[in-house]
Amino acid sequence: MKHRAILLALMAALLPAPGLHAGPTLALDQMRHTRWTLKDGAPGNVRALAQGRDGFLWLGASTGLYRFDGVRFDRILPDRDDPRRSLQVTALLTARNGDIWVGYDFGGIAVYRGGHLRDANPWPAQGGVSAIVQARDGSIWVAAESRGKMLLSRFQNGRWTRYGAAQGLVDGMMGPMLAASDGSLYVALPPALLRLKPGAARFDRLPDRVAPFAALAQDGRGQVWIADNKGVRATGQGEAKTALAPVNTPYVTRHLTIDRDHAFWITGQNTGLARLRPQGGGPETAGTGDRQPAPLSLSALEDREANIWIGTETGLDRYAATRLVHANGTESLVTGFVAPPGGTSLFIAGLAGVYRTSPNAAAPRLIFPKSDIGVLCGDARQLLAISLDGAFLLDLDASGDVHRTTPVKGPLSVSCARDAKGQFWTGMDRLYRLEGDRLVPASGAAGQAGGTITLLRSDGAGGLIAARSRHGLLRIRSDGVETPLFPGPPPAIGAVVTMARDGDRLLLGGQKGLALVRSGRMALLTERAYPYLAGLTGIHRTADGWTWLSGATGIVRIRSDALDRAFAHPGRAIAYQRIGHDADYRARSNLFDANDLAQDATGRLWFATDQGLVRADPDRLARNAMPPPVVIRALRVDGREYPIEGGRIALPALSKRVQIDYTALSLTDARENRFRYRLKGAQGDWFDAGTDRQALYTNLSPGDYQFRVVAANNDGVWNEEGATLSFTIAPAFYQTGWFLLLCCAAVGGVGWLLYRRRLHVLTDRARGRVQAQLAERERIARELHDTLLQGFQGLMLRFQAVVEQLPRGTGARKELEGALDRAEDVLIESRERVHSLRQELQPVLLADRLRTLLADMLGDRLSWRIDLDGAPRPICAPVADEMARIVREALSNALRHAAAGTIILRLGHAPDRVVMSVIDDGVGLPAAVAETGMRDGHYGLVGMRERARRLNGSLDILSAPQGGTEIRVSVPARIAYP
Repeated sequence: MKHRAILLALMAALLPAPGLHAGPTLALDQMRHTRWTLKDGAPGNVRALAQGRDGFLWLGASTGLYRFDGVRFDRILPDRDDPRRSLQVTALLTARNGDIWVGYDFGGIAVYRGGHLRDANPWPAQGGVSAIVQARDGSIWVAAESRGKMLLSRFQNGRWTRYGAAQGLVDGMMGPMLAASDGSLYVALPPALLRLKPGAARFDRLPDRVAPFAALAQDGRGQVWIADNKGVRATGQGEAKTALAPVNTPYVTRHLTIDRDHAFWITGQNTGLARLRPQGGGPETAGTGDRQPAPLSLSALEDREANIWIGTETGLDRYAATRLVHANGTESLVTGFVAPPGGTSLFIAGLAGVYRTSPNAAAPRLIFPKSDIGVLCGDARQLLAISLDGAFLLDLDASGDVHRTTPVKGPLSVSCARDAKGQFWTGMDRLYRLEGDRLVPASGAAGQAGGTITLLRSDGAGGLIAARSRHGLLRIRSDGVETPLFPGPPPAIGAVVTMARDGDRLLLGGQKGLALVRSGRMALLTERAYPYLAGLTGIHRTADGWTWLSGATGIVRIRSDALDRAFAHPGRAIAYQRIGHDADYRARSNLFDANDLAQDATGRLWFATDQGLVRADPDRLARNAMPPPVVIRALRVDGREYPIEGGRIALPALSKRVQIDYTALSLTDARENRFRYRLKGAQGDWFDAGTDRQALYTNLSPGDYQFRVVAANNDGVWNEEGATLSFTIAPAFYQTGWFLLLCCAAVGGVGWLLYRRRLHVLTDRARGRVQAQLAERERIARELHDTLLQGFQGLMLRFQAVVEQLPRGTGARKELEGALDRAEDVLIESRERVHSLRQELQPVLLADRLRTLLADMLGDRLSWRIDLDGAPRPICAPVADEMARIVREALSNALRHAAAGTIILRLGHAPDRVVMSVIDDGVGLPAAVAETGMRDGHYGLVGMRERARRLNGSLDILSAPQGGTEIRVSVPARIAYP
């Protein structure tokens, strides 16, 4: 009785305060347990745990300080290696400013700040650090043990102070230290318990007596608790306690952690991890099985997501709330559920026989021991169990237990159902009806041999719904008449193995997806678009608007309205939640008829899985609503790591491979955290990285970049702010703006040289044509002089000899003498023309030739003048000749068409060209002529342009109505000047 009274007192103290809801606490072996050991990269002998403000889990281990993000362990090395310092970390503290204080087994303390782990010893280190705490006023307290005595120091406002006997410390065994929420500091020096009140200068001794291997902790109400060799008790409550196992392992102490559900976690004991639940009972002890941590537990911590972390001798363990609870005492399951409407129990068959679940029972009860059962159907009154040894009709009493068993004769069946009228039916190659204690073929087409009936369900109206090979889905009346469930081919979801009714709708689950049948019409969602719909064996819609599905990829739940929208628009993305994915629960396989998901009268959901029977309470599903902190871990460029603190990072030119490592610090199920990222400056869209924790970019151009990553936790809660990293890639010399300008200038220079070369070639061609003209003139002049004129001269001499033979005064002589005189005049003119040809081979002053031309053509008929611009220079004779012909044609047009009163010829001699303009003040050119550059049937303007092009020049005609006309000719200097 005394022990019971003590236990009741402890239970009362553990109950949550009014207004708080701790909820029912699962047994230790029902919690989700995960272990990390050497093969996972975990360090050993984890004697201290802390969680940083950024969400990292910090471990003090035998090989130093480690940081853990739920997936990877990173060892943090100090900036300076002290050969006298132990590697073993024994104490950790996350200060409010984010600093990580580290205590060593020997070597004092260090602080991790800004990515650097540096020594923080105020004086030479003594002993081993046992605890580091931060008081409410922000002061840091460090407790160390040296030769069995406590060395206590306080760091506040940048100064260190030592505490000793003068401040009330007493001699005693080394014990723990606790910074309480009210600002007090508790120190246990067994058998004494001391408290330093806020603002006090000395410790006060409390009446509590502390036994060896003590631990201190404070619960959510502010109550301080002691766990020592005497047991667990609250301070100030005397001997009320719960006994604990002893601590005998050398260098191991007891630690106490109280979680938010007011459960006590105790480490360091010989028997391993112990836990006290708020609903009472003795300490739970974790064993050494596959689902339990190592016996020697060293430290404990509850993180911000309510996970419990246990540091052990072999690594790290985690206990977390689970959504699916494994039902104790069940083996592999061989049938789906029988779920009587409104019943308080569910029935299912396992390897040992038929089981019944009860609302308040943790484990199902075996009600009909029988092996080899493969098919089960019925209701709350009767069950039909079919095994390899035959079928059995089970009559149930009001509590759901079997009170009578009747063997049933008949063929082996692979499916069965009970219709709304209470009639049992079974299926094999035909449909059978239970009559008395015998299975007989049904009437009608259903009772005839045909395809195997793999699934049977009541349609709720006295008939059946069946899946029959080679026939598809059928509706079977009680008289055996078969009709297709819907017109058209069978659904493209493979073999249908489960179904669920939802009012007037029917949900069908198959190997390849989910179908919805309503009013004879079907909608499909296939596993190709929704992989979690593969191999469905259970479907259930709950009253709170969720659809639960059990399949080959696990258990999921989807909002029913979202699922309905997807049926209306197949292919649309559906938000879903995985349940039990972390524990590897998935559907049974190789089934004909399955009903592996059911809900009992209390609202709990039950699942038949590949690991046995599990249950979930939809009203108490543990959901991780905390957005995960996102951290960028490292930046590596071409194999070199760059520090990521301190703003924008400058990267060298020609950085080819940029690797960014990031993580999300949701530790509940870290491997299920999802990520999206984008890189401003390179790609604008978000990239869904899934669960990958690394982004890789290659061959980025020089410029400014900002990398941003966001993450979601295992329940799809996103941290949309995420984390960013800015960096700049410097350009190589050939990627700079000045180099580009230089290249442009070089290209421009080459282009200019090519242009000049082309111009030179064209000029040489034009000058060649001019020289050819000159040579041709010279040849003509020479030929005229040497052949034609000489021959003409000889012919005249012969005619003169003939004339001398004729008598003087005769008419014939007179005619011949006159002809000879005319021939001599022609000869003289020809000689002058030959002389002129040779004279025109020499350069001339263009102004003089044009002045003569204007005088001959215009005379006094209208006013004209020549304006000179620049110093006159001689022009090559052929060029002058061509330009004169252009002027002649222009003057001719002006006289005939322009009705001009004045003509001005403007001649400019520039270093690079000769420009000649003929300007009149006439009526101007007609619009059609000005636009086309020619008049129909006339080729004067065309000839002028052709002459200008032969000189490698250009001809422009400027004309305005009633504004006169200007014909401008421009010839390059290389062509015009000799």
